[in-house]
Order: sequence, then C-alpha cells, then structure tokens
Amino acid sequence: MPADLRPRAGADARTAASGRPLVLVLLAAVFVLAIGVTILRSPEGVVVSSDPGYAPRPVPLQLVPALAAALLTVLLPRGEGGAGAAVRRPRSARVETGLLLALVLAFPLLAPLLPLPEDYVLLKAALFLVVAPLVLWLSARRAGPSIDVDRPATRTWPVLLPPLVLAGLATVGPFSAGSPSAWPPPAVLLVAAVATAITAGLGEELMYRRFLQTRLEALLGPWAGLLLASLLFGLMHATGRGEGALWASAAQAVAMQGTTGIALGMMWRRWRRLWACVLGHVLLNGLVVLLHLLGVIG
Repeated sequence: MPADLRPRAGADARTAASGRPLVLVLLAAVFVLAIGVTILRSPEGVVVSSDPGYAPRPVPLQLVPALAAALLTVLLPRGEGGAGAAVRRPRSARVETGLLLALVLAFPLLAPLLPLPEDYVLLKAALFLVVAPLVLWLSARRAGPSIDVDRPATRTWPVLLPPLVLAGLATVGPFSAGSPSAWPPPAVLLVAAVATAITAGLGEELMYRRFLQTRLEALLGPWAGLLLASLLFGLMHATGRGEGALWASAAQAVAMQGTTGIALGMMWRRWRRLWACVLGHVLLNGLVVLLHLLGVIG
C-alpha cells in the first residue's frame, strides 16, 4: 500500500483548502446541466448498463438509489474524529495529482483504440491497479506521504448501510436499471462478473476515490475535490456506449454514473473506509448477476 494513504494526519500537515466557491459552483452546474439534458433528450428513459438486453428506464427513477445513499451517508453518524485530507508536501501532491489525472484521461482515450473488447479490462487493470499504485509508492518512498488523511473511529453498521441501499435500490424494484432480456452461459457470466469486480469494483474505487479524490480534496477543498473526481468517473463511462454523439454520451454518463460517483465519494469522504465503496460498486455491477445465478431473476 502506498505510504501516502496512511489514515492519519500529521501535526505538521498543511490544512486542506477550504474550497473554491467558483470551482464548486461550476462543477455542480455541470451535473445539473447533464441531468437536465439527459432527461430532455431521453424522456422515455436511458440504458445505463453497457451490456446488451437492457430496456430504457426513466432517468429520475434511476437517480433515486444514488440520492438515497448520499442522504443516508449524511444522516448516519460519522464516529469520533475527523476525515479531512491535508497537504503535507505541496509539490509532490500536485505532481502526483497531475499524473493521476493523466492516467484517468488516458484510459478513455486509449480504450477505443484497443483491438479486442477484452483488452479494455486489461488496460484498466494495468493503469488503475499497477501503474497508479507504483507511481504513488515511488513518490512516497523517500520523503514520505504527500498528504495526510484522517480516519474517524466508527462502528461498522453505519458504513455498511449506504452501499447496501445503493446496490439494493439500483438492482431490484421501481428504481432499478432492470435486467437483461437474455443471459450468457453461467461460466461466461461468472468470469465476466469476477473480472468486473476486480477492475471496476476495486480498481475504479482505488483510483477515483482513494487516490484521486483524496488529493483533489486536499488541494481544492472537500466538495470541489469530490465533485471533480465524480465528474471524471462519470466521463470515463462515456466512451463505452459506442452510439450517438459524444457530447450526449458524456452528458448521460455524468448524469448517471457521475451521480453514482458522488454517492460513493461521499461514503469515502465521510468514513474513509474504501471497503464500503468497493462493496457498493461490486454489488451495483454484480448483485443482478448473483440473483440470476440463484434463480431469483430469470
């Protein structure tokens, strides 16, 4: 584990930025605009999953799980202690953040150029699970972590509830994205689910929440950092659609996956428990698969 992710803030750490109001307003406006555009362009609904066989579902209904999880995160007790992120070595923090931004921007640019669909998974694993941790480890090897992160002491149940609510509402019931009309063979489905759990559930949460969001919080302030990381998380999903204008795909990705990123980012910001974000993400992608394999969903 990179040394800069140790969950405590040193006494000599610089105080995290209180936030830049203009940046915060602009980022919030991007999300509001993306949601509005997506609703106006697709009044009948949208398909969130990149897998075939899903039917469109209304946008407002599909936003409920993320909103419910975010609200629950705010209402549940944080525990004792803070969860702030503070800059310890400013120059290193900026360099690391720049390199992480380069990686998250390189991924959607390189993905369409890959010869095989399976290479998408390999590229994500390489960038998010190998290159990013290696870069941060090398940066912290001599001078120590560039940022310090507080981690509140809390019980397990408050941290566990939001990811379960997020995944449950998004999978079953009126707010769900539905299920595909046809399924691949169980063996193929299981392999794909495991690969997705590792590269998306673990890899994306490690990159966008623990690595990137934490540094952006320390440099820009908590909410600006959270929203920018969530915006980039949403945009990453725009290239996976392969249809329609790029701007429309980007708006939909920000509206749907970006708001999910906000919910997951709020969990990370409040408790600094990455396992909760990973659990929520894995279940978002895999709970419908599990229910199908158990015979609950046909």
